[in-house]
Amino acid sequence: MKQVLGLLGCVLVAGCFICPKTQPQKEPEVQRVVVKQPVVEQKAPVPAEKVITRHSIVEAANFYFNSSEIRSDMNKIDELEKDIKANPNAIILVEGHTDNIGTEEYNKKLSLNRAKAVAAMLAEQGYPNEIRVYGAGSSNPIASNETAAGRAQNRRVDVVLVRE
Repeated sequence: MKQVLGLLGCVLVAGCFICPKTQPQKEPEVQRVVVKQPVVEQKAPVPAEKVITRHSIVEAANFYFNSSEIRSDMNKIDELEKDIKANPNAIILVEGHTDNIGTEEYNKKLSLNRAKAVAAMLAEQGYPNEIRVYGAGSSNPIASNETAAGRAQNRRVDVVLVRE
């Protein structure tokens, strides 16, 4: 008799877990909503007095010759992320750059495409900041265009946090 009552008790308890009205309630899953900011094209560089910080990410997001595809060996950009979080009202300006091979018109377009590639990556992160892109072409080299190593350094993107 004790065995029958014990079995009946187990069935009743198990039934409570099957019945939707008596099941233990799970915590609702929290979904992270990422609002992607539109990327706006900027036609001129930003005046120096409006710059909060500048991150030249030549080693983190450099590009192969004649390409706007971000290299697969790209590193994390931790300092940039810290600055973006510390300046939630800043505008993120992504400046694309090229070496001096090719026409200036072509390099302007290529540098803009490089900036757009990095801006898209940043937009995916869900930062609340406005994101702008600018194609500087070959107008602002950080190394000599006389060597292959220098040209590789000039194929870069700078991420600039800007005051409105």
